[in-house]
Amino acid sequence: MPLSKGTVNPLNVLGQRRLSYIPLHFSTIKTQNYFDKEKIDQWIYYNLNSRYCVKLKQGLNSDRKFTDICEIGFEDPKELTMFSLSCPYLNQKK
Repeated sequence: MPLSKGTVNPLNVLGQRRLSYIPLHFSTIKTQNYFDKEKIDQWIYYNLNSRYCVKLKQGLNSDRKFTDICEIGFEDPKELTMFSLSCPYLNQKK
């Protein structure tokens, strides 16, 4: 259960929840919107339960120009849906 429900996640205690890379079996979302990485990370840590990764990298947009892209991956596909629907920091403009 997430911290918002009042229980402690064992992966948090062991420091194994946030990964530095996105494994192949993770469900991912890519976004070009600007947002604060720390706020996104804190929201995921507090509201969701499975392992995750937030990576900033360079990529091509639809005009074939390099731009900053953020790729967020979740081990549980249900949490990707929950994140994309309810995270208030995901769709903020600059």
